[in-house]
Amino acid sequence: MFQKESTLLSLRNMKIHPLYLDFFAFLDQMGEEDPWLSYQRSYLNPHEKFLTAYWKNFNYFDIDQIADRVRQIKGEDYGHLRSLIQSQDPGVLADGALKRCQRVYPLEPQPPVYLFVGFFSADGVTLEVDGSPSIALGLERFRDFQDLPLLISHEYGHCTQRSLLKDVFPPGERSLLFTIIAEGLSVFFSQVVYPEIPRHRHLFLTPERMQWCQENRETLLELAGADLPSPKLVPVLFGPGDPRAGLPPRLGYFIAREMLGHCLSHHGVEDFSQSFPGFEDLFRKIIACQLLPAKPEKE
Repeated sequence: MFQKESTLLSLRNMKIHPLYLDFFAFLDQMGEEDPWLSYQRSYLNPHEKFLTAYWKNFNYFDIDQIADRVRQIKGEDYGHLRSLIQSQDPGVLADGALKRCQRVYPLEPQPPVYLFVGFFSADGVTLEVDGSPSIALGLERFRDFQDLPLLISHEYGHCTQRSLLKDVFPPGERSLLFTIIAEGLSVFFSQVVYPEIPRHRHLFLTPERMQWCQENRETLLELAGADLPSPKLVPVLFGPGDPRAGLPPRLGYFIAREMLGHCLSHHGVEDFSQSFPGFEDLFRKIIACQLLPAKPEKE
């Protein structure tokens, strides 16, 4: 059984929703009846609004597929996650991350954070729940919680964009250009919130992969620059990559930071802020934190 620290935390801070507590309550009941009935009673029904929004956002499963997947669940498959949560409460980590984000840019209302256990969930995503931008972290694939606060700060950056740039981003499928803008802004936001964390972790890369990106910087920027109006490269650059083309996974975050950083450095805070209303203060903090390369001196 888990300590109820997260439950008490959610009562004090209604923006943290520790759904994983109810998922493990479901696991503890397995064997007594049809798992689907237990899952509905303990987990799906109390959190239907969020789970329905999440599944709809990704078009992963219909309800029959979810029921089939639930009946295949084995409690022992979640032993590592159970131990991890017992040793380090993700609700406490999430609360601390939100407070740091609020100090950089206070959002009102503050976005809720849903800590849940799903099926093949994204580690972190921003989505609309009941009409409000919300942060969702699927915990089932976490091996440790080292980067959980960083993920929350990255997604908080996306919530900030939804609040300030509603009229900037077009509806529907995003082109590579708008994806680069959105992800670049969130990478810089997380760096301002956690400047002590090494850059490669903000980019979701290993140190070796980031070094490879730096060595191939010009080629990567040319590749992205030639296809900015199209969405074709978005799943490649921000997903698994393309081994046949020699493109490793998640290169897009490096490209996004480089492109956005170059534009901010070139145009300056005041001019660049005209394209991103409300972000002037963040851009000044990016400069203050020395996150941009120094301009070359004129000969």
